[in-house]
Formats: sequence, C-alpha cells, structure tokens
Amino acid sequence: MSPRRPSDDDEPAHANGNGRAHGPVDAERRGHADPLPTSPPIAPVASSPDAAPPAEQATPLRTLAHYSGLVLASMIGTLFRLGLEALGTYDGAVVFPLAWVQGVGCGIMGLALARKNQISWLYPPLYTFLTTGIAGSVTTFSSWMLEAYEAFANTEHYNRKGLHDTVNGLAYTFVTVMVSTAGLRLGKYVSSLLPRLPRPRRREDAVRMAKVDGAHDTASPSHAQGTRLLDLLTFVSAVVSYGAALALYFAAPRRWRHRATFAILLAPPGTMLRYALSKINARAPFLDRFPLGTFIANMVGTILIAGTYAAERRPGPASNALACTALGAIHDGFCGCLTTVSTFVVEMGSIRSERWRWAYVFGSIILGQVLVMAVAGGVGWGVGYGPACRPEA
Repeated sequence: MSPRRPSDDDEPAHANGNGRAHGPVDAERRGHADPLPTSPPIAPVASSPDAAPPAEQATPLRTLAHYSGLVLASMIGTLFRLGLEALGTYDGAVVFPLAWVQGVGCGIMGLALARKNQISWLYPPLYTFLTTGIAGSVTTFSSWMLEAYEAFANTEHYNRKGLHDTVNGLAYTFVTVMVSTAGLRLGKYVSSLLPRLPRPRRREDAVRMAKVDGAHDTASPSHAQGTRLLDLLTFVSAVVSYGAALALYFAAPRRWRHRATFAILLAPPGTMLRYALSKINARAPFLDRFPLGTFIANMVGTILIAGTYAAERRPGPASNALACTALGAIHDGFCGCLTTVSTFVVEMGSIRSERWRWAYVFGSIILGQVLVMAVAGGVGWGVGYGPACRPEA
C-alpha cells in the first residue's frame, strides 16, 4: 500500500503507485541461475484500476501548468456560480440561491475526488483544474459568511420577534453545511455509475518497464515530451483565455459585460492565491489536524467581502459607477475564488481527530461571523448605511 497522502483537494496526486506489479521472478527466487535475457520481460501490472499514478516530477514547467490551468478554470467556475445565483433568484424561492451554488460545486468536487487517481493518470494538472479550479471557484465561503450575517442581523428588516433572527441565521448555516455535504456525497455516487477513465498506454508501459528495471524515473522520453507539450498548451490556454476576457470587457454588450467579465478578470488571482496557501496544509504541524492554508484563505476572503459590502453602502455622495462595479468584481471574482466551501467540506471528513475536526469547523464558522460583524456590522452601527451603489449599466 502507498503511504497516506494529504487529503487536500487543492493538491494534485503526487503519491507513488499503490498497486505493486507482480514482476518476473528473478534468479534467486527461482533457486537457479538463468542466463540474462537480451531484454527484460514485461509482466502485466496487477494493480487496482484505481491505483495511484507514479510520482509527478516537480519541474518548473509542471508547476506553471498547475497554476496556468487555474486561470480558465476559475473563470468557468465564476461564470457558473453567477449563473446558478441568477437561476435561483426569483420571487417566492423556497431555497436561497447560494444553496444551489454550494451544492453543485461540492458535487463537482465529489465527482473529481472519487476519480483522483484516474484523472491524475491522464494528466495531473487536470485534477487541479477540476477541484481547485472549477469546484473551488463555484463554491464560496466568504459569501456564505456574509449572507449568514445578514440572516442573523435581519438586514432586510423583516417583522420578527424574540429569537427569530438567531434561528434564521442558524438555519442558514445548517442548511449550507447539509447541502454541501450532500452534494459531495452525490458527486461520489455519480462517479461510481460512470465508466472508468482509460490510462495512457505509453505511460502505463513506461511504468511496467521501470518496475522491471528497478528504475526510479517512470517517464519514458516520448511520454515526457508529450506531457511537456501539454504543459505548454495549458500555459497558452491561460494567456488566450485571459486575453479573451479582457477583450470581452471592452467589447461585449454593456448590459451584462461588467458584472460578468470584470469578475472573471479578478477570479484567477484569488484561485491562485488559494492554491498557493494550500501548500501549508501539508506541513507537519497541520497535516491531518488543522488545514491552516484553507483557513487563512477563507478568513482573508471573508474580511475582504465584508469590506466591499460596507464600501458599497457607505453614506454620502453616490459612488462612482466604475468603482461600484470594481467592488462587485472583488466580491464575486476575487473573494468568491479565494474562499471555498468544497475544500472545507472535504476537510471536515478527512481530519482524523474529533477534537481537531470540530475546532476547525466551528473555528472557521464562528471566526468568519465575528470578522463580518466587526467589519460590516461595525461600519453599519458606527456611521450607518445608505442604499447600495449602482454599478455600470
């Protein structure tokens, strides 16, 4: 069995293969000496179909590919999130729009997580693209904290009495956790119904040869050349997609371009920062205890989104339309992608110690609410709030 790896969805598969091949029996095990063959026989790999791929070579180009893939993925995830919010916003809605966002995003995470090894056999940055990029950008911890604060504070001034506001805020938080957890499990179940992904033949043959030869480098020259080409194409896709987003911002119809395109321009930096912070999770003091990298990303994003909320509603002269649009882009793009619920839910189930698990879960939620209350609530109670500014039309 392979050594246990960190359960961080922001990391691609880096473990060695956990299914050992039954290689050819050598001369000592046979009990007699055979002449050395001209070429070593290649035995079939008797590993599980879900065996981990060989260790990924941490080259600068491969690292660049992981980060480059997050550019397009975060844009897709942000657009998906904005679309789900728009779809779930209507009069008389039974479920708040963000529940759809968190549930669908966690479903994508569950689907990819269940096929982590299969996806990593194809191309390791693809796993980062789907989990850190798509799922992590669809879900958002900061918006959850902000809307939960609005539920606790009754910012819409509904006619409530007693503990109604408290019950409403607790219900919002409880439903978010339940929907996200259910989405993750549903994604894993859907994965079990789908056919397995094929392994690249060249890479599998290279692994077999390496096991026969006892080599440490499992990448054949042809396979290494092919993956380098994929890494370069991933980088090119990042440049092209970001350039296309810039072109859309200046040339697309005004009725929708600013809300959508400004947000996706700020989405990649948020996702990349979250991915970089996730490296802290694998360090010895925090591994399997407290995912500090995810915690920092979620708390920083929560502070920023509370700041944009306060800035959009500050009293006095109306804000510049472009400035208001920029605040909305920070809210939807940068903060939405810097923070994540999909990783948070995965970590809820991966922390071994009950004490550390609940410390992480309740610590994240309670501190998140305290931060929003301090920033958004402090401004509201201090100088008051006016109507929200109007972005560019």
